[in-house]
Amino acid sequence: MQNKINNDTQQAPFEWLTIYCAANAIEANIVKGLFLNNNIDCQLLGESLQGAVGEIPLEQTQVRVQVFAIKERQARQILVNYTQVQQSAPDWVCPNCNEHNGPTFDFCWSCRTPNND
Repeated sequence: MQNKINNDTQQAPFEWLTIYCAANAIEANIVKGLFLNNNIDCQLLGESLQGAVGEIPLEQTQVRVQVFAIKERQARQILVNYTQVQQSAPDWVCPNCNEHNGPTFDFCWSCRTPNND
């Protein structure tokens, strides 16, 4: 007899699960990089819709990060760490090109100069 997973009570282990809705494609790719560095396969949905901001409702242009359900717990822990860093670390200005960078950037997004904090 074959075991069947009831989707009402349990998620299939290799079913994609939206775990994070990013404000923009840059943030979504930061989260994606964190997951990939921890060997968590992921995909982005809605990244190509970023160019349609203003043409379609804003909530439909969010970039969603998805992971397999089996990796949800590990991915959520990474997200907890990510949000703590975002809240506690200050933004920084690149000493080379004076570009404003968020706290999660280890390198300047404009000129690739490392953050020396």
